[in-house]
Amino acid sequence: MDEEKTTIIEQPDEGKEKKEENQEIEKTKLEKSSTEFETRAFTAESLPQQQPEPEPAETTGRNDVLKKKMTALSVFVGLLIVALIVMAYFLIFKGKSRIDGSAQIRQMQELTQKVQEMEADVKEKEDEIFDLTEEVKEKTGLESLGVNTLDLSDQEREILEKRIKEEKDVSVKSLLEDILEKNEEIRELKAKIAEIEKLLPIPHIVKSGENHYMIAMDFLIYEKKVEKKKAMKLVERTALFDELVPGFKVWNFYTGDEYGTSVTQGTARISPNTLIRRAKKKLVDARDEAIAERDKLGEDIKVLEEKRKEIIEQVDSLTQEKVSLIVKVSELNVQVNSLFYLLDSQKNLRKKGILKRGFLRSTKLRDVSPEFFSRSVDLRSRNQITISASELGLKKIKKITLYPKFLRVGTNYKIEIALDKQTAVLTILKPAKFKNERIVIAVK
Repeated sequence: MDEEKTTIIEQPDEGKEKKEENQEIEKTKLEKSSTEFETRAFTAESLPQQQPEPEPAETTGRNDVLKKKMTALSVFVGLLIVALIVMAYFLIFKGKSRIDGSAQIRQMQELTQKVQEMEADVKEKEDEIFDLTEEVKEKTGLESLGVNTLDLSDQEREILEKRIKEEKDVSVKSLLEDILEKNEEIRELKAKIAEIEKLLPIPHIVKSGENHYMIAMDFLIYEKKVEKKKAMKLVERTALFDELVPGFKVWNFYTGDEYGTSVTQGTARISPNTLIRRAKKKLVDARDEAIAERDKLGEDIKVLEEKRKEIIEQVDSLTQEKVSLIVKVSELNVQVNSLFYLLDSQKNLRKKGILKRGFLRSTKLRDVSPEFFSRSVDLRSRNQITISASELGLKKIKKITLYPKFLRVGTNYKIEIALDKQTAVLTILKPAKFKNERIVIAVK
């Protein structure tokens, strides 16, 4: 058995040796061929006298043109590759950076929104606890429950739990249980808020007198070392709160290219959303008030216009009355200062019945209508009356008589008859005696 095993092993060894010999022979041939090639190449390079035969000129020109085209093509392809690499860099890395920055700010703002919602829930539950506490005080008549029902400590919680167990009034017990339950809900909410805030940058707590723009600029310039000009541009692109309340939390985010900000309630008693609603309501109320005032003013203007119209009409009427009164006053002045007279021949006066038997029917001229005294003279400017014989249908003037007779010739008046008896002049010597008087001048 051992001899057979040995024979079996030895047979493959002989084949292997032949194979190795064949491989050595082939290797030797390859090395020899390689050596001969290197020797020929070296000999061609080192011996200048052994130059290849020159190619024809036409072939050489075509080769040169081909080489130039290949070179230009290689340069163009290289520049194209470089441009594509640069574009890819900006698209992949810069674009991705901006997208990542925007996404990061958006994520931060979503987190702060959750914080705001939870803080609003906390304030709502605190208000509910306050109402429950007041209701317990009202039912029990106690001024204090002995514990601070808002934000219970462990010791206060134990006291309240003990009080609940001992309380016999079912309604009071239920109220106390609600207070305890609300406190537990607040504690859980605050724990969740704290966990979320760990993922966010440290907020700025608003103090009295601060505004959102100032906080944003301080954050960018002093904390993030951003140039003022760039900081102003970043802030101008961002929506800011017009009004902040002490206790608000202002969250600032900066990614290098973008700035974002959010505001949450913090320790303030009013939420940002409530503040915005109040501000909007204030604006709406002011607008409605302005509109109502405008409408009222419009109605007032209409009333005033009507009154103005009435006043203008009254003024016009008064003006007309004034003019009329002035005319009347003027007429009265003229009348008061004028002498009214009836001038005619003695013959005509007798025919008209004004003179009878040489006398007036009434020395006071009671029976003589005023309309007969159509002529007058304003004694303020003139004191003479000219009498013409021809106007009266007389050939000449012999005598002139004035009625009533109490007016004395030579004292109150005088008469001068011209030498040709055609005219005469009556001169008033005492105008005061003749003002607003009616006289009859009879010419014979």
